[in-house]
Formats: sequence, structure tokens, C-alpha cells
Amino acid sequence: MADLPHGIRRAFRLALGRPPIEQEVDAEIDFHLEMRAAELVERGMAPEAALAEARRRFGDTHEWGMAMSEVDRERVARSERAEWLSDLRQDLHFGARSALRSPLFTLLAVVTLALGIGANAAVFGVVKSVLLDALPYADADRLVRVYGRFLDGSNDRGPLSAGTVTDIAARQRSFVGTAAFATLPRESILEGDEPRVVQVEWAEPKLFRVLGVKAALGRTLRDDDAVGDTAFTVMVTYAAWQQLLGGDPGVVGGTIDINGITRTVAGVLPRGFVGPGGDADFYYPLDVRLLLRDPISARGSGWLGVVGRLKPGVTVDGARRDVAAIGADLAREYPRDNGSITLSTVPLRDSMVGDTRTPLLVLMASAGLVLLITCANLAGALLSRTISRRKEFAVRMALGAGRGRLVRQLLTESALLAIAGGVAGIALAEGGLAMLRRLASRALPSYAELSLDPGALLFTFVLALCTGIAFGLVPALSARRSNTQATLRDESRSATESRPSRRLRGVLVAAQIALCVSLLAGAGLLIRSLAALTSASLGFNAGGVLSVNVQLPADRYRSLEEQENFFEQLEERLRGLPGVTGVADATALPTAVMQRNGIRVIGAPPPPDNVLPFALYAGVSDDYFRTLGIPLRSGRTFGPQDGPDGPPTIIISESMARRFWPKGDALGAQMRMGPDPNSTPLTVVGIVGDVRNDPTRPDAEPITYAPARQDVRQSRFLLVRTSGDPLALVRPFRGVLTALDPSVPMRDAMALSAFLSDGLTGRRRPVVLMSAFGALALLLASVGVYAMFAAMAAAREREFGIRVALGSTRREIAALVLRQGAVWMLAGLVGGAAGVVVVARLVSGLLYGVRPLDPVALGITLLTVVACALVALLVPVRRATRVDPITTLR
Repeated sequence: MADLPHGIRRAFRLALGRPPIEQEVDAEIDFHLEMRAAELVERGMAPEAALAEARRRFGDTHEWGMAMSEVDRERVARSERAEWLSDLRQDLHFGARSALRSPLFTLLAVVTLALGIGANAAVFGVVKSVLLDALPYADADRLVRVYGRFLDGSNDRGPLSAGTVTDIAARQRSFVGTAAFATLPRESILEGDEPRVVQVEWAEPKLFRVLGVKAALGRTLRDDDAVGDTAFTVMVTYAAWQQLLGGDPGVVGGTIDINGITRTVAGVLPRGFVGPGGDADFYYPLDVRLLLRDPISARGSGWLGVVGRLKPGVTVDGARRDVAAIGADLAREYPRDNGSITLSTVPLRDSMVGDTRTPLLVLMASAGLVLLITCANLAGALLSRTISRRKEFAVRMALGAGRGRLVRQLLTESALLAIAGGVAGIALAEGGLAMLRRLASRALPSYAELSLDPGALLFTFVLALCTGIAFGLVPALSARRSNTQATLRDESRSATESRPSRRLRGVLVAAQIALCVSLLAGAGLLIRSLAALTSASLGFNAGGVLSVNVQLPADRYRSLEEQENFFEQLEERLRGLPGVTGVADATALPTAVMQRNGIRVIGAPPPPDNVLPFALYAGVSDDYFRTLGIPLRSGRTFGPQDGPDGPPTIIISESMARRFWPKGDALGAQMRMGPDPNSTPLTVVGIVGDVRNDPTRPDAEPITYAPARQDVRQSRFLLVRTSGDPLALVRPFRGVLTALDPSVPMRDAMALSAFLSDGLTGRRRPVVLMSAFGALALLLASVGVYAMFAAMAAAREREFGIRVALGSTRREIAALVLRQGAVWMLAGLVGGAAGVVVVARLVSGLLYGVRPLDPVALGITLLTVVACALVALLVPVRRATRVDPITTLR
């Protein structure tokens, strides 16, 4: 700190609350003593005698120092503070006047800063809401979730069976309590004037106690609410209370009809509550003990999740080891059902964040690179402006202004620009968050509320100040090192810009190029990855297909025969609509099949270690494969013979046939599916082409298809193919459904291609935003390169004039400028190469079908940056070659 200018040191001391008057008095006395002693030594006295004589002549320094009363010291301290505040007001006033004197420069600086700061503020608002803000639970960092990890690698976060959940609760030693809930909300119908499909989740009543959640109205569920085979008590979420029940405060204790059953509302959950299983409208009480009655489904059917609250002093790692040991014990005790899975434990936040953490961190890093480029850009611009103001600074220093005061003045000016840019950036950030809400609402966790809360605003303010210091420090230090006398005489030994100044400009250019290369390389890799992802065939044709979810009321369609007859009539009427070329239904849409069943091939040796393999499962109608264009490889598709009274049949995908029947004898083979090892055998009647259920995986998972007549369900997805716009069928579809039964609701009517596109939102969002950041970085870097070299060429006009007068050709002048630019461009590309390695490693988890160091993406990035930099150099080169030597020398 001793090397800092006196004004800055004094400001630090005052900011820390330490009045420096005592220290300054002592230092002043010591200084005078040393000077008087030095004079006496020069006259021939010994050093010790000289110091003693100096003290005698000066008087008792202790008494002199004590002569100043505490009141005087405090008065001087207040005077110093007042002086410092007065200086600060002057700096602010002069900084504002300086900005107004150069309105174009100020406007460009503020706009540039607004883009950089606004991008960071918007992305930070998302990151904060997803990764930093507290979950809507008490002491959420003490909550964990337990998963089943399939040993065949098909699912790392699978559901658990009722038996496994019960054993975890009984054997664990790490949790204050555990609670089970359904892993996916069920669809039900809220009856009334206009029936609506709602999301219902089953949960043990103690779930709300484990989460630390209290009701906003009424009470939460109690254990006695779960008594009996049917739950007649229900909890309502705040959103459902507002949107579906009109926000009626008298709803508590009242009744509502869901799926034909009258239920009593126990209470309303608080605003912002989101269950660990996702969004839901209503919560039913769940008694896991009732699920243990059936020995097959007790352990063989997994559809439950488990949340636990850690005991005091227990860490997540400790709970992980505890639960893993329980899983190993269960695998030995129940090899048939639990031998295929292990138990894993993760923090609840990680469970709810899912795969969004890496894309968000990538976006935050991208926004940070843009801000760094902005700082380098403005540092160069302010450096040029500082050089043009060197006479002004020299005059101020000649009139008594200290170098520290000059540095503070320049930092004040840059801080004012940064704060103005931050204010404008907040407005841009609000618009950016609105765009992110539209782009990423389905890809982000349900609890995330994208907004600029006080924490995000504080981050923006601090970021603006740090940015102002960052880009203002270089020109401030440059002005501090200026030669006052030479500047006032307007003469120098050199006819060109000083070498340190030129080197500093070059470093800023290289930094911008390096950062731009890093950011564009990451964007290029993600673009290539998304292109590979979207161009790879999914195994079916989604174009021209409308998908609609139809849910039958349970009280009106109780038997399987009634349900099947309704869907057959609906499909028959839909086929009669103009332009319709195919109609089918399925229990799940392609790329969204969630159900997995254990597979046992009859006649094949048992799997090693009794690790049961799993395959995806969907029930489909006869025309499903033809409607979606899934090719039939061998055998047949479903037909009327595959009804409830016919032999159980199954159709499998190619990948499943290759995996389980490598000899090619899958057709006609038999297999069992599900937890019961003695279940009815299913005969393979057809083999169809692979469908990539997970588009982000390069391989297709095995899929099994059952006939819809043998797997009748109340909720199905209708798929209607048309030769025109699929959305044009929404109104006719509604008319057909209303004519058939007006009490049956429909929802989620959308083009199947749009559904697939929404499924890739998590992959598309970082690509779009990082590409936007890359384009912004390229623009800023190009402007920065142009501005830097234009200023460097302008500063060397006198040199160029002399060179031309001494015989240099304009081509040689152009080569000189290009060579100078090429050196710093090359330095930037070398620095960017190191940045590319870091960025490639950061985005590697988001890539599909592209290597982290893809030569195509990196080659295009380098060519783009070099081309833009060369274009930015053309104007400075042209200006350098048109220097008039006569005018310059004159």
C-alpha cells in the first residue's frame, strides 16, 4: 500500500475508519529529525551525536505530539474526511461534464457496457434462481433423494418399489425421517361445469413434515388420512387453488369431485411449493403398507421416490454409504427383484436441477467472456481518449494536482460509465429474462422463478463497479506515468507513439481475439452438436402429425370394454375428417416413453448375477406403426386378432431383437415381462425399426410394443396424420370429441414435431444463447481491433510521413501496419487456443456426435475471427498509406 499515491492511501484509511492524523504527525516529526541529523553529519558530527543534537534543538517530540488535544485531532480528521468527500464530489462533477463533452463516445460506451452487463445480469438471474436460491423447503440443504440405479445402465435415477421403500425407512441410520411419493403425477379429471385434466400426486402424509412445509390454509395431511383403500382427503397446491378453485378461502373443509370421487380438502399448500416429483395440482395421501399386500407388485413394480432429511451431524456422503449398504443387503435377500439395482443418494437440489446445471454454467461462462471482451474494448478506447487528453492532464499536474488524484479522477469517470451501463443493462436483463422464460420454461426446474431480485440487482451493481475499475485501470495508470514537461512542450525525442503504449494496445487486441476465439469455438461445437442431433433420424416421421391427450372420466367408463369401445369410435370418426390419412393411439408419445419392464426370454439362460435387463414399454393401436412411418422389418403389426381374448402378443424393435436373439430367431419366440417370473408368456409377432426414445443418445434403446386391446388405459395420446397443417385439425378434433361425449376433456393438442422440438429445449437453449454471445463477442472484438489499430496508425502518422519522405513506398507502409497487426493477431490466436481447450472441456457433456476438438468447428471459428480482424485492419491500413509527408512534416 505504500506504493500507492497519497490520495488513494488516505482514501483507504478513511474508508477503514482509521483517522491517520497521529501517524502523519509522527511521520512528519521523524522526517524533520532525519533531515536535521543529516545536515549535522555533513558538518562532521557522528551519526549518534547528530541525532541527539537534532532532538535537543527540535524539543521533546513526545510532548510536542501530546500537545495536540483529542479535540484537535478529531477536528483534523473531520477536515480530512470533508476534504476527501469534496474531492469526490468534484471528481463526480468533472466526470459527468467529461461524459457530456463527448456524447457519441459516452453513448457507445454505455451501450457496449449495457450489452455486457445486461447479458451477465440475465444469466445470473437464471443461475441464481436455479442453483443458488433456497428450495421451497425448510433447511433444504439437509434433504436428499434416494434412487434406484439399474445395473444394465439403462437408468441411473430409477423409481423404487414399495418393499424397497419400506426397508429403507426401517433400516436407515442417517435420516430424521423418510417419505415416499409417486415419481410421476397421475392424470385425473376435476369435474364441474367444464371438466379439466389435472395432475395428482400420491404422497405419504409425513412427506410435508420431512420437507418442513406447512399449509398456507388449513392443515397438511395426517397419517389417518391414508387409512383405507381409497383416499378421500386431498391437499391443494396454491396455483391450483387460484386457477382451478378461484382462490376461495372457504375451500378448506369443503369437497371437490375428482375422477368421480368426492374428496375433502384438508388444506392449501404455500405459494411457490413444488413437490420433489415435479408439478402437481393435488396431493392424495399414500399408505405404502397397502402396496405390500401383493407379493409380486410389492417389490417387482417400481414407481415410488424417497426423500430423507439428514440427522444433525450426518453428511450426504455418510448417508450415501448407509443407503448403498442397505441396497447391497436387499440385493442379497431379494435377488430376483433387487438384484438388478443399487441404491444411490443425491442432494435434493441436484435431483430437481437435473441436467440443467452444466448448460447454465456454460452460459454463465459465455456471458463472462463477453464482459471481459467489453472491458478490453473499452480499456483500449479509454486509453486512446486518455492519450488525446494528455495535455489536459499535464496542465492539471502542473497546477498542483497529484498523480494519485489524476488516477482517481479517471477511475471515477470509468465508474460513472459503468454504472450508467449497468442501469441500462438492467433494462436489457429484464428483456433477456422474459425471452428466457419463453425459451426455457420447460427445461428449467419447476421451482425456478426467473427474476431480478435484490440479490441479482446487487450482483449487477457490484459487477458494474468492478467492470468500471477493470477497464479504467489501464488508462489511469498510463496517465500516471506520463511526462508532464515533455507534454507541455509538445515535443519528444520520438516521432511516434511510445513503445509501452503501443505494446499495451497490442495486448488488449490480443486479449479480445483470444476471448472471442474461445467463445466462438464453444458456440461452434454446440451448433455442430445440435445439427448432428436434429439431423439424425429418430426412426419415425413426425411431420404432419397432431398429438392430443384424451382422458376418460373413471366414473363414466369403469370397464375396460367401455374404454376400448370409446377409443375405437373416436378413431373411426377422426379417420372421416378431411385430409386425415392415419389415426392411432398410444400410452406414450415417441421419445417420451417412460415405462420400463424387466425382460425374461423363455429358453435363454438366466442373466449373469440375476441382473434382469430392462426394456422400454408402450401400448399402441393397430395403425400406430403405419401412422408414424415406423418400418416393419419382419412379421406383422397388430390386428383384430390381438384382442383381449386372443393370445398375448408383443412387437419388438430391431435393437432388442439383436440383443436378446443374436441368431436372428426372435420372430415367434416367447418372453415374459414384468416382475412376476411366472407371468403369461408373450409371443413376438413382429419386428419394427428402431426408434430413438432419447434423442441425445447415439444408440436406440430396446423397445417393446403391446397391443392397445390387451393394455387398455383411461388416458391415451391420439396421433392424427394429415396432408395439411396438423394444428388445423384441433377444432375438428374437439368437435368430434364433443359429439361423442362432451364430458371427456382433451389437452396438450400440438404438432408432434413441436413436441419433439420442445424436448430438445434443454439442448437448444445453450446453443442459441452461446451463439448470440459469440456473435456479440465477434462484433465487439472486430470494433475493438479496428479502434485499436486506427488509434495506433493515427499516433504514428508523423513516423509514416517521415518514412514516405525518406523513400518508403505506400506498400511498405501498409506491410508495416499489417505486420504489426499480424503479430498481435497471432498472439491472440495462440491465447485463444488455450481457451478453446478449456471451453471444449466445459461443453463436452453437451456434445452429440461431435468431438470436443472438432476440426470443422475450430477451423470455421479461426477463419471467421481472422477474416473479421483483417477487415477491421483495412481502414487503418488505408489511412496509414494516405499520409501526406509534406503536411505531416510541416
